[in-house]
Amino acid sequence: MTTAPAEIRYCEHAARVIRIEAPAVTELVAAAAHLEKALAADPHDSAAYYAPQGMQHLVPAWIRDNADRLRQQLDALVTRYTDPGTGLISQAPAALDNWTDPATGRTWDLTADYFPTDDALRRPGVVWRYRGMHAAGGAPILHPHHLPERTPCPGSCWPINTVPTIPVRQA
Repeated sequence: MTTAPAEIRYCEHAARVIRIEAPAVTELVAAAAHLEKALAADPHDSAAYYAPQGMQHLVPAWIRDNADRLRQQLDALVTRYTDPGTGLISQAPAALDNWTDPATGRTWDLTADYFPTDDALRRPGVVWRYRGMHAAGGAPILHPHHLPERTPCPGSCWPINTVPTIPVRQA
């Protein structure tokens, strides 16, 4: 089964996960849904069927190699949203208005926008905001958002206490 990327991006499967952080993951989830749908229609359908005559035996290794690549990429993506080495992330049951770092006692206003203090980490037209996600240690995670409408955008996310930030005055 072949589906053009544009078809995946705008299909009914992608619409269910359109708010996900990474557009690439949205497409991957949609592709998985298309694969499940194709296999439900014909469980015997396989890439080997479409392989050139005499090359079908190469298909299982090709599938395994690509599955390994996908796992590596997903693992790398997930580590951006977790405490290093823990592999854990949690979603707060309700968004918080503030959070106090138990290690330093510093209180963070989670309704504010933030810029990193390090100029090398700043991105033009982007602020970081809390959206209810927490790292394994409990620290709220800041997500990048476009200015001025503050819509989510792709990019690295950080636990609020790991990158020095300054709050941005609300307009």
